[in-house]
Amino acid sequence: MAVINRSAVAIAPRPPLIDWSRRISHDPEIAWGEEDHSLYLLPPYEDDQQAMRVLETAYAEIFENELCSWCTDQSLWPEPRSFALFQEWFSIRFYDLIEDLSREDLLREADS
Repeated sequence: MAVINRSAVAIAPRPPLIDWSRRISHDPEIAWGEEDHSLYLLPPYEDDQQAMRVLETAYAEIFENELCSWCTDQSLWPEPRSFALFQEWFSIRFYDLIEDLSREDLLREADS
């Protein structure tokens, strides 16, 4: 087992995102659950304040990735997509220690 030089943030949809996805899909029955989390690796951080600063530099890419998973028509995405809106639309949980239990080398998609 090895500790890697990354932290992570798990995000999950909150009611404003769920409402938006239902409106744009015209499907009021879209089901979202507590298990609908995405996990993103981030640079390491020292404390909660620094974790938020790290996320603030990465939120735009995460926000767009999450929106794209539900709607590829960017004209339907909310504007402006601020950090404040990101925090309204997603619950956020940080993980400061990432342990790698796999014996395989880490591989990025761009590396393959």
